[in-house]
Amino acid sequence: MKFKIISLRQRALIVVLVLLALLTYFAPEKSQQVVLTSTYPATVCPAIDNKVSSIAALTNSKVKRRLIDGNSKKLNPGRSSAIVLSKNALLVEGNAGTALTFANSGWKSVVPCSVSNGQQWFIGGSGTLTSKSVLYVVNSGFSESVVDVELFTPNGPIEPKSVTIPQNSTKKLSLDSLVPGEDTIAIGVKTVSGRVSSYLFDERKKGLKSLGADFVAPVGTSSKKVTIAAISGLTGNLINNNNSVAHSLRMLVPGSIDANVDITINSKDGIFVPVGLSQLKVKSQRVINIPLTFAPTHQYFSIIIDSDKPILASVLSNFIYGKSSEIAWATGADSLSKWSANLTGSKPILTFSGKQIKVFISATGANGKKISENISGSNFAIWKAPIGLNRLQVTAKGKGVTGGVIFMPELGSIGSSYIPMNNGANLETAAEPIADASVITRG
Repeated sequence: MKFKIISLRQRALIVVLVLLALLTYFAPEKSQQVVLTSTYPATVCPAIDNKVSSIAALTNSKVKRRLIDGNSKKLNPGRSSAIVLSKNALLVEGNAGTALTFANSGWKSVVPCSVSNGQQWFIGGSGTLTSKSVLYVVNSGFSESVVDVELFTPNGPIEPKSVTIPQNSTKKLSLDSLVPGEDTIAIGVKTVSGRVSSYLFDERKKGLKSLGADFVAPVGTSSKKVTIAAISGLTGNLINNNNSVAHSLRMLVPGSIDANVDITINSKDGIFVPVGLSQLKVKSQRVINIPLTFAPTHQYFSIIIDSDKPILASVLSNFIYGKSSEIAWATGADSLSKWSANLTGSKPILTFSGKQIKVFISATGANGKKISENISGSNFAIWKAPIGLNRLQVTAKGKGVTGGVIFMPELGSIGSSYIPMNNGANLETAAEPIADASVITRG
């Protein structure tokens, strides 16, 4: 019997062919060549200054956090879900919950902590003599950031301003210097480089007398349909001859083409389109302000704006409580899926807007009591918390529903504020490739 001698080169070739065959057999299918991973980005909670009591409220005490103070660089776990803020903003580790900043000084101001996706819009604020309003631009990264601040007035846009923010710091821009003398304004903050979050704090004063204050919650993008889900008139024991409220609607078409809009009032009394607000023409890049003299006086309501061009909108409520003044800004709400927050013992009113409303509310009271309730309705629904709440989670059981939170005066305070049920951050998905030997085979 004769044996054929195999050379070393042939042996090496056989080994390679066997390995390739094994890799081809055990490698994932083509549909599995990419693994998708999803994470929540970190968000920023703004601080105002040392003279104002500010608290960042997290949904979980174990969520990591660090100050944006120029020095701190590492996220650290904490022991509390309520962090007292002085002059420095707070960076919060990405998580499914929405952190909130509460600020109080006679007035009440609440805003969701968030992160910019490249641009943030603020349809609110004022640059008049009574304005002490400030635009906060927070750079949470470790390199210098640049933003373009776009400014709009009733006469159109004015020259944008480029602003540089040092690493791990906050820059404060006074509105009376950005748009001096302008009462009706809109602001867009466009990120040119870096990781930036922006906040607009609208404070009004006349001499030493406070005229109220509130955050204007940021909006990520314009839309052809805007729902401002949570607005309040005077209700319950707030109805008396010493108190009053007036609302105004502010709108901006950021594009270059004029828009035609329909404005609808939505409340427990039903839906109606006020006279003159059907097919209303809104000129592009010019801020318009409409007094809502037809708005419900003694109940909660929402406003729905349908437009043939993308639009941005907000509502300003001017309250008089006896001899004191207060303001509250309501902004557009995103479609609701699941939203959770820590309300630090506040007793809120939740409002929902949509054709068919079905939501589940799960909450923990400040006294530790657990609350679960299903809310359903058509067009507009309300839920009043029976007690002060710490943890709150709202889950929509269908699509097309938006939600908002109303904070009204409690225990003798005059504070009022609105926030939309918008998540501070949405899941970011990245693709990670995995090996597939079939891509290197032929045939």
